[in-house]
Amino acid sequence: MIDPVFLMVCIASAAIVALAGAVPKWRDPARFRAALEAFALLPAFAVKPLSFVLPALEAAGALGLLFADTRVPSAIMLSALFTLFAVALAINVIRGNTDIDCGCSGFIAASNASARTPRSIGWWHVARAFSLAMLAACTLVPEASRALVWFDYLSATACALFAVAAWFTLDLLLANLPKLDSLRNS
Repeated sequence: MIDPVFLMVCIASAAIVALAGAVPKWRDPARFRAALEAFALLPAFAVKPLSFVLPALEAAGALGLLFADTRVPSAIMLSALFTLFAVALAINVIRGNTDIDCGCSGFIAASNASARTPRSIGWWHVARAFSLAMLAACTLVPEASRALVWFDYLSATACALFAVAAWFTLDLLLANLPKLDSLRNS
Protein backbone atom coordinates (compact mmCIF):
# COMPACT_ATOMS: atom_id res chain seq x y z
CA MET A 1 0.00 0.00 0.00
CA ILE A 2 1.20 3.49 -0.84
CA ASP A 3 0.25 6.75 0.79
CA PRO A 4 -2.22 8.67 -1.42
CA VAL A 5 -0.03 11.79 -1.36
CA PHE A 6 2.96 9.83 -2.63
CA LEU A 7 0.75 8.28 -5.30
CA MET A 8 -0.46 11.74 -6.41
CA VAL A 9 3.17 12.90 -6.67
CA CYS A 10 4.15 9.85 -8.75
CA ILE A 11 1.16 10.26 -11.06
CA ALA A 12 1.66 13.99 -11.59
CA SER A 13 5.44 13.73 -12.04
CA ALA A 14 5.28 10.80 -14.46
CA ALA A 15 2.50 12.41 -16.48
CA ILE A 16 4.23 15.79 -16.75
CA VAL A 17 7.63 14.36 -17.67
CA ALA A 18 6.17 11.91 -20.22
CA LEU A 19 3.99 14.56 -21.82
CA ALA A 20 6.85 17.07 -21.90
CA GLY A 21 8.94 14.43 -23.65
CA ALA A 22 6.26 13.58 -26.21
CA VAL A 23 5.36 17.11 -27.33
CA PRO A 24 8.80 18.03 -28.78
CA LYS A 25 8.84 14.75 -30.69
CA TRP A 26 5.67 15.88 -32.43
CA ARG A 27 6.97 19.40 -33.02
CA ASP A 28 10.11 18.10 -34.71
CA PRO A 29 9.42 14.57 -35.96
CA ALA A 30 12.46 14.62 -38.26
CA ARG A 31 14.78 15.02 -35.28
CA PHE A 32 13.16 12.11 -33.44
CA ARG A 33 13.25 9.97 -36.60
CA ALA A 34 16.98 10.76 -36.97
CA ALA A 35 17.54 9.74 -33.36
CA LEU A 36 15.72 6.44 -33.94
CA GLU A 37 17.83 5.81 -37.05
CA ALA A 38 21.02 6.60 -35.13
CA PHE A 39 20.18 3.91 -32.59
CA ALA A 40 20.56 1.38 -35.44
CA LEU A 41 18.25 -1.12 -33.77
CA LEU A 42 15.23 -0.97 -36.08
CA PRO A 43 14.76 -2.02 -39.68
CA ALA A 44 14.56 0.99 -42.00
CA PHE A 45 10.87 0.45 -42.82
CA ALA A 46 9.90 0.65 -39.11
CA VAL A 47 11.63 3.93 -38.24
CA LYS A 48 9.16 6.35 -39.81
CA PRO A 49 5.96 4.77 -38.41
CA LEU A 50 7.51 4.34 -34.97
CA SER A 51 8.61 7.97 -34.95
CA PHE A 52 4.90 8.83 -34.86
CA VAL A 53 3.60 5.91 -32.80
CA LEU A 54 6.05 6.17 -29.88
CA PRO A 55 5.26 9.83 -29.02
CA ALA A 56 1.54 9.09 -29.38
CA LEU A 57 1.83 6.17 -26.95
CA GLU A 58 3.89 8.31 -24.58
CA ALA A 59 1.30 11.10 -24.61
CA ALA A 60 -1.62 8.67 -24.29
CA GLY A 61 0.08 6.99 -21.35
CA ALA A 62 0.73 10.32 -19.67
CA LEU A 63 -2.88 11.40 -20.05
CA GLY A 64 -4.16 7.96 -19.06
CA LEU A 65 -2.33 8.14 -15.74
CA LEU A 66 -4.57 11.00 -14.71
CA PHE A 67 -7.75 8.89 -14.69
CA ALA A 68 -8.35 5.99 -12.30
CA ASP A 69 -10.02 3.83 -14.97
CA THR A 70 -7.07 4.01 -17.36
CA ARG A 71 -4.23 4.28 -14.84
CA VAL A 72 -3.21 0.61 -14.79
CA PRO A 73 -2.88 0.07 -18.57
CA SER A 74 -1.28 3.50 -18.95
CA ALA A 75 1.27 2.83 -16.22
CA ILE A 76 2.11 -0.55 -17.72
CA MET A 77 2.49 0.99 -21.18
CA LEU A 78 4.70 3.84 -19.92
CA SER A 79 6.83 1.46 -17.84
CA ALA A 80 7.27 -0.77 -20.88
CA LEU A 81 8.11 2.17 -23.16
CA PHE A 82 10.67 3.63 -20.77
CA THR A 83 12.20 0.20 -20.10
CA LEU A 84 12.43 -0.44 -23.84
CA PHE A 85 14.05 2.95 -24.29
CA ALA A 86 16.53 2.22 -21.46
CA VAL A 87 17.44 -1.11 -23.03
CA ALA A 88 17.97 0.56 -26.42
CA LEU A 89 20.21 3.15 -24.78
CA ALA A 90 22.15 0.46 -22.90
CA ILE A 91 22.70 -1.58 -26.08
CA ASN A 92 24.15 1.47 -27.82
CA VAL A 93 26.36 2.38 -24.86
CA ILE A 94 27.67 -1.20 -24.66
CA ARG A 95 28.51 -1.34 -28.35
CA GLY A 96 30.18 2.09 -28.22
CA ASN A 97 27.60 3.98 -30.28
CA THR A 98 27.51 6.92 -27.85
CA ASP A 99 27.87 9.95 -30.14
CA ILE A 100 24.16 10.07 -30.92
CA ASP A 101 21.16 12.08 -29.79
CA CYS A 102 19.17 10.23 -27.12
CA GLY A 103 15.88 11.25 -28.75
CA CYS A 104 14.28 12.05 -25.41
CA SER A 105 13.81 15.74 -26.28
CA GLY A 106 12.26 17.46 -23.29
CA PHE A 107 13.09 21.13 -22.91
CA ILE A 108 16.41 20.58 -24.66
CA ALA A 109 14.70 20.46 -28.05
CA ALA A 110 13.57 24.03 -27.50
CA SER A 111 17.17 25.22 -27.37
CA ASN A 112 17.54 24.58 -31.14
CA ALA A 113 20.91 22.90 -30.83
CA SER A 114 22.87 23.09 -34.06
CA ALA A 115 24.27 20.15 -35.94
CA ARG A 116 27.72 21.09 -34.61
CA THR A 117 26.60 20.77 -31.01
CA PRO A 118 28.14 17.61 -29.57
CA ARG A 119 25.66 14.93 -28.53
CA SER A 120 26.22 11.75 -26.61
CA ILE A 121 24.54 9.13 -24.52
CA GLY A 122 25.88 7.25 -21.54
CA TRP A 123 24.95 5.26 -18.49
CA TRP A 124 23.31 8.34 -16.94
CA HIS A 125 20.79 8.29 -19.78
CA VAL A 126 20.12 4.60 -19.17
CA ALA A 127 19.60 5.24 -15.45
CA ARG A 128 17.29 8.16 -16.22
CA ALA A 129 15.11 6.02 -18.50
CA PHE A 130 14.95 3.18 -15.95
CA SER A 131 13.99 5.66 -13.21
CA LEU A 132 11.14 6.91 -15.38
CA ALA A 133 10.01 3.31 -15.81
CA MET A 134 10.11 2.84 -12.04
CA LEU A 135 8.23 6.10 -11.47
CA ALA A 136 5.46 4.95 -13.81
CA ALA A 137 5.44 1.53 -12.11
CA CYS A 138 4.96 3.19 -8.70
CA THR A 139 1.55 4.35 -9.88
CA LEU A 140 0.48 0.67 -10.02
CA VAL A 141 0.83 0.22 -6.26
CA PRO A 142 -2.57 0.31 -4.53
CA GLU A 143 -3.11 3.34 -2.34
CA ALA A 144 -3.81 3.18 1.35
CA SER A 145 -7.17 4.55 2.31
CA ARG A 146 -7.04 7.55 4.57
CA ALA A 147 -8.79 10.86 4.74
CA LEU A 148 -7.01 13.61 2.83
CA VAL A 149 -6.81 17.14 4.17
CA TRP A 150 -5.94 20.40 2.42
CA PHE A 151 -2.30 20.10 3.47
CA ASP A 152 -2.02 16.77 1.64
CA TYR A 153 -2.98 18.45 -1.65
CA LEU A 154 -0.58 21.31 -0.98
CA SER A 155 2.21 18.84 -0.18
CA ALA A 156 1.50 16.75 -3.26
CA THR A 157 1.55 19.82 -5.51
CA ALA A 158 4.80 21.12 -4.03
CA CYS A 159 6.50 17.71 -4.18
CA ALA A 160 5.38 17.08 -7.77
CA LEU A 161 6.66 20.50 -8.86
CA PHE A 162 9.96 19.87 -7.08
CA ALA A 163 10.29 16.41 -8.65
CA VAL A 164 9.60 17.74 -12.14
CA ALA A 165 12.03 20.64 -11.64
CA ALA A 166 14.71 18.21 -10.44
CA TRP A 167 14.00 15.95 -13.41
CA PHE A 168 14.41 18.73 -15.96
CA THR A 169 17.52 19.98 -14.18
CA LEU A 170 19.00 16.51 -14.66
CA ASP A 171 17.84 16.62 -18.28
CA LEU A 172 19.62 19.92 -18.80
CA LEU A 173 22.80 18.67 -17.11
CA LEU A 174 22.86 15.54 -19.28
CA ALA A 175 22.30 17.63 -22.40
CA ASN A 176 25.21 19.89 -21.53
CA LEU A 177 27.59 17.10 -20.52
CA PRO A 178 28.99 16.61 -24.07
CA LYS A 179 29.48 20.38 -24.42
CA LEU A 180 31.41 20.50 -21.16
CA ASP A 181 33.53 17.51 -22.21
CA SER A 182 34.35 19.13 -25.57
CA LEU A 183 35.31 22.38 -23.82
CA ARG A 184 37.45 20.48 -21.32
CA ASN A 185 39.22 18.61 -24.13
CA SER A 186 39.84 21.63 -26.34
